[in-house]
Amino acid sequence: MNQQKFNKEILVRLERLENAVLGKTQEVTTASGTKSRKINVRSKGENLFPPIEKLLEEGFFNEWRSDVEVCKQLVLRLLTKKKPLRPSVVNVLRAKVKNETLVREKIQKEKRNVLSYKKAQS
Repeated sequence: MNQQKFNKEILVRLERLENAVLGKTQEVTTASGTKSRKINVRSKGENLFPPIEKLLEEGFFNEWRSDVEVCKQLVLRLLTKKKPLRPSVVNVLRAKVKNETLVREKIQKEKRNVLSYKKAQS
């Protein structure tokens, strides 16, 4: 008897997980009765390496560029599905600096020092 109850509980849990993954509605039992609600599914973030690599190949980084300029270019050229977050772009640019594809320096822009990126000399 306990084994059947255990199997049924496992099947219910599996169904809930499947619904969560597919974004379906889920039956929730409350004190007043059962209600259905939509399960929010978080989307994975977009991989920014290919769009930034495309900018690199097109010669965008032949001059010094700040991370804000990179964000604006990604949106302007429609290389991303939505406007990328600045910290995400900075993380990709830092990885490119580590791989020695880009060089990073502080550049004076309008009374401020801004980190800028340029294509490394081969």
